[in-house]
Amino acid sequence: MKPEDALQIQMLLADYGHVVDDHDWDRAHEVFAEDFVFEMGAMGRPDLHGIPDIVANFKGRNMYAHVTTNTTMREQDDGTVIAHSKFIGFPNEGSPVTGDYHDQIVRTPAGWRLQRRRAELRQRKFFD
Repeated sequence: MKPEDALQIQMLLADYGHVVDDHDWDRAHEVFAEDFVFEMGAMGRPDLHGIPDIVANFKGRNMYAHVTTNTTMREQDDGTVIAHSKFIGFPNEGSPVTGDYHDQIVRTPAGWRLQRRRAELRQRKFFD
């Protein structure tokens, strides 16, 4: 992967947080591919399909901010990029949450876009 592609993807993942945390839906097309799917099954919710579904389901959400970090990326043979990131979310009520994003990112004529995202909340782990 070229360094400029990695930088653009890092910026895309940062833009996701700004768009959804600020409900800046006029910029959603800068983040999501037209066929975007947000897999929500790990959190016991139905999957979201496309920008209209994201907007409808994120209205009234109680997360005021989140941070995406520790991103790793692997380019696939077909040119898509698989990314794994950690996130920390800050709900309006309750303690912060942390989890993992598993993303499939595609290059479109308009630039890199999220095509698929799976979010998993992390639980405390204790190791020997």
